Amino acid sequence: MEEFSRKGLHGGSTVAIAKRVGISHPNLFRLFSTKKELFRAVLNRLFETIGREMLHKGEATGDPTRTMEDAWGGLMADRTLMLMLLQGYATCDDPEVRELMHEATRDIFERVEATPGLDADKAHAFSAEGMLYMAAAALDLPSRAPDDAPWAERFLSSG
Repeated sequence: MEEFSRKGLHGGSTVAIAKRVGISHPNLFRLFSTKKELFRAVLNRLFETIGREMLHKGEATGDPTRTMEDAWGGLMADRTLMLMLLQGYATCDDPEVRELMHEATRDIFERVEATPGLDADKAHAFSAEGMLYMAAAALDLPSRAPDDAPWAERFLSSG
């Protein structure tokens, strides 16, 4: 995820990935036949993390909206995860990646929409705010806000 989150599908180095995980480059391609297959596996893992950390926790509590908001805030703290999510959307020119991103985004939206106390409008607002904060995390605004105040503070504040 580290390599792809910063360099994308086409810029990410499979040599660097193999070295980082401690396997030979040929063994990496025994596990994943193409770089795109590995990229898609990383995206699937990312969406599993979002499902586990945000959606499952929200579904299992008495205050799902607040729980999911707090969980998304925790996920935002992992800038690599946010950058990888953006790389997934940026790679949607590729039909296979676009299909994966479409299905995963639809699944998240529909699960948020089905959350007790939410409807399509509230799910839309929740998703839109999540995307805004994803961009803030990519810009590393949480760590820059004290120096960039007051605009960054306003950008990060919620209504």
